[in-house]
Amino acid sequence: MTSSRITSDAAELSNLISGPVLVRGDPHFSDEVTGQNLWLEHNPDIVVGVESENDIVEAVRFALAHNLTIHVQATGHGTRESINSGMLISTRRFATVSIDPASRTATIGAGARWRAVANDAAPHGLAPITGSAPGVGVVGFLLGGGLGPLARSHGFGSDWVRSIRIVTGTGELVTASDNENPELFWALRGGKSGFGIVTEVTIELAEIPSLYAGSMMYSADHVNDMLRAWSQWTRDVPENVTSSAAIMRFPDVEQVPAAMRGATVLSIRVAAPVTESEGEAIVAPLREAAPTMVDEIGMMALTDTGKIHNDPEDPTPMHGWTQGYSLSSVDDAFVETFISAFGTQTATPLTSAELRHIGSSRNTPNTAAGGRDGEFLFSVLGISPVAQDEVFASAAAQFLTDIEPWRAAQSPVNFLGETPLDELPARAWAPEVADRLSALRRTMNPRGLIHGLQ
Repeated sequence: MTSSRITSDAAELSNLISGPVLVRGDPHFSDEVTGQNLWLEHNPDIVVGVESENDIVEAVRFALAHNLTIHVQATGHGTRESINSGMLISTRRFATVSIDPASRTATIGAGARWRAVANDAAPHGLAPITGSAPGVGVVGFLLGGGLGPLARSHGFGSDWVRSIRIVTGTGELVTASDNENPELFWALRGGKSGFGIVTEVTIELAEIPSLYAGSMMYSADHVNDMLRAWSQWTRDVPENVTSSAAIMRFPDVEQVPAAMRGATVLSIRVAAPVTESEGEAIVAPLREAAPTMVDEIGMMALTDTGKIHNDPEDPTPMHGWTQGYSLSSVDDAFVETFISAFGTQTATPLTSAELRHIGSSRNTPNTAAGGRDGEFLFSVLGISPVAQDEVFASAAAQFLTDIEPWRAAQSPVNFLGETPLDELPARAWAPEVADRLSALRRTMNPRGLIHGLQ
């Protein structure tokens, strides 16, 4: 389809929807396609800023009629490469949130972020099961299963999904739930992309009477020993305690607060739905093991869970490289391997190396979410003003080889980072699950125009 034909037909699409329809060269085109990662510059043939379910239906049908590949962006957190053709559907305007306290559910529009859901649910004593960053979009998180700071007490975020509405690759609007299109419902809770464009999700909200959570930070002198202490501590904590430990090397760039530029620290994050006295007893061994630079663990409002990890929320011009693996266990030998690769005695260009304690024995629903067998989750991050993917990958390569005995068979798809699409299914799902998902994608998206896994 030629650009001139798309441009001429865009006016017709504008008459069908309430949001903006922009083609290359239009004013505000750049603003509409820009996402969380300012380092990426998108240049699709057409961008549609949807404001409603009907807008998404009409946008998909237009793309099908014009044989355009369809990309979708709510926040852009998960976007790894520039979009240079086809249609981009921007859902950020469609960010509705409706709380039903009686049924303990939230119905959420395609472009909503978790912060809005948490803020609206909290006055009712309810909370969504979210990720560590409240600025992340709801839909992308849930489609990937969704692991956050309450993983051990409340499981995957997708476990709490009750229904999903989606426009398929044939332009049909369908609902998926336990009672309606159950195979699609199974797939959308952890099967990630390639089935269609989600318009709305309904989730169950958790009753969390009290939350003891936050983070503490240790200086370089205590990084290695405190990592060992944290590992020992995780072996005895109650199963409703979720935590992580990250060795962080702050780059010497202006985006980092001056006091932290160039510093190496250990950040330990803890979250448990318990009372203050219970929480104090749980965390006491960590406080006794070494002095802290910062200790911000205590009773926390349900609207403040973003403070546990303190992930940045503002769009950033920094380039990021990530990689992650589930781990079946973490023992003393693993910890020493981790310290040898990322501890304070080793120089590395990587910004963060994190271990999350996520495993539990809680009952889980039958969904496509992979990586449930992992007791821990390892992830590494490198950030820089310019692309250094080869440098970061090289710095992590030997460690990833060394930890093969501890690696679980599959890992949560949202944490796989820089994994090529054709390699991702084998890393995220058991073979029979990957085949089942692939078959359903071919049914729901037969022309393959909706971008994602096939």
